[in-house]
Amino acid sequence: MLPSHHRYSYSSIHDRPPYAWPKQRKLAVYIALNLEHFAFGEGLGATLAPGGPEPDVLNYAWRDYGNRVGVWRLLELFEELALPVAVLVNSELYDYCPAVMRAFRDRGDEIVAHGRTNSERQSTLDEAAER
Repeated sequence: MLPSHHRYSYSSIHDRPPYAWPKQRKLAVYIALNLEHFAFGEGLGATLAPGGPEPDVLNYAWRDYGNRVGVWRLLELFEELALPVAVLVNSELYDYCPAVMRAFRDRGDEIVAHGRTNSERQSTLDEAAER
C-alpha cells in the first residue's frame, strides 16, 4: 500500500450524511481579509508593478496603500452590509497600524495569525529564530 498522511480515511460523497448548517441555512460564506506589512527596502516583497532598484518605493507604497486607505473603505463596507470578517494579519500590524487592528477587534471580527511580517520566510527559520 502507498504511504498515506493518516489524517482522514477515504469516504465517498455518496456514503456521507447530508450536512446541515445552523438554523437550516443553505449557504455559508467566509470573508477573509488579508492584511500584511512589509519591511521597507529589505526582505521579501511582491513586485506588483515594474519598479526600480531597492528600495522599491513604488511597490512598497502600492502595498501600503491598503493599510492606510483601502482597509478603512472596506471596514465601512463591512459595517454597511453588517458582514463579519476574518482578518488574516501579520503581527507587525499591531505596531505599524494599531488603529486598524483596534477597529477590527472592536467589531468583534476574528483575528487569524498570519506570521510576523511578509518580509520574512518562516520556513527557513531555525527553532531559535522562530522564538
